Amino acid sequence: MTPTTPLARAPRTPRRGFTLIEMLLAVTIFSLVISAAFGFLLAQSRSFRRIGERSNLVQNMRFGRDILRQELRATGTNVTDEQPMIVFGSDSVFAFNADLTTNVEDSVALTGAVYVDPFAPDSQVSALRQSASISIPGAGMTYPLADYSQNPLVFINSDAETVTFWFATDTSTSTSGDFMLVRQVNRSAPEVLLRNVKRRGSLPFFRYWYDASRYGAIDPDLQAVPVGWLPLMKNTPRRGVMPDTGTATTTRIDQVRAVEVNYEVETGTGSTARTSLVNYMVPMPNTAKPRLRRICGRVPLFGNALSAVVQGPANNRRVQLSWGAATDQTTGEQDVIRYVIWRREVGAPDWGDPHVTVGATTATTYTTIDAGVTPGLQYEYAIAVQDCTPNVSGLSASNQVTIPNP
Repeated sequence: MTPTTPLARAPRTPRRGFTLIEMLLAVTIFSLVISAAFGFLLAQSRSFRRIGERSNLVQNMRFGRDILRQELRATGTNVTDEQPMIVFGSDSVFAFNADLTTNVEDSVALTGAVYVDPFAPDSQVSALRQSASISIPGAGMTYPLADYSQNPLVFINSDAETVTFWFATDTSTSTSGDFMLVRQVNRSAPEVLLRNVKRRGSLPFFRYWYDASRYGAIDPDLQAVPVGWLPLMKNTPRRGVMPDTGTATTTRIDQVRAVEVNYEVETGTGSTARTSLVNYMVPMPNTAKPRLRRICGRVPLFGNALSAVVQGPANNRRVQLSWGAATDQTTGEQDVIRYVIWRREVGAPDWGDPHVTVGATTATTYTTIDAGVTPGLQYEYAIAVQDCTPNVSGLSASNQVTIPNP
């Protein structure tokens, strides 16, 4: 038997690794690819960011423009008979009175405010009082010079708040000539509406137009208030009363009928920077004539009694007030918009300011709670009904209540 010859193995091919030059070349190519990819991503990111920033600037520009248009047009809305409509006007500051916002729905069918915002703070939905006066920015004046009541017989604070717009130097940027548009309502914190604002050449931010026909002018069109008359300043407490400063004829601040707005806004940066020109005229129709009362008729009739009852545990006393709907709410002239309630300690010489107001609805009975009473004191309340003129009925007093000590 022939022995089997073992199969010959093929010679093993030696494994060959990368040379240093090949590794360096691979790393270099990989780095170039990664750099190009990152460069592309960064360029895309910058592009998207520029688009987003520009979009935000455009949106902010439109927001600032629209706020100015809407609110300047409301100048004089629902002011009292004596309350100034325009408080101050310069080339960069404009302050006026208007009932822009209420946080109470006065009735199901009627409110004098432009907007209803249930969450608006009380300090921003009614007129400034002298006890909480403010300094108008850039004006060197304190406002108001008087308290303004909706009714000459019983003080009910005006619903028209003071709104101020002004263009201030923007100190947050290093660019010379940058301004920002700022808004303030009464004593609230100023809010910046718009940045990247610049003057349009030598034009003022605000230019005013007045009714010259009131002073014998033949031209029926509005005329621009000369720069030399500025600033227009309401330095008397009542509308239409002389003297007011800043004009050849002392009452011209009350004859301003429109405000022209001029400014530029820069959007984008570098090669994508663009300048948008803003110029528009805002008519103020409420200032065209003396304030007219809404015709609701005679003094409203209440015709009901006010009941006061002490409630709650010894450590949490309160008074519940109850009354029926006024005669003129559901019958008669049907022009009731709110109920006004006063509170005083028994023996006090007068009623003072109203304690609370309650908007009229379709209800036939009303209740409200006074949780701010002090144990050991004796109180009495009074109620009146107000219509849209705004006339107020006579006061109807409640029974006296004594708050027990704990």
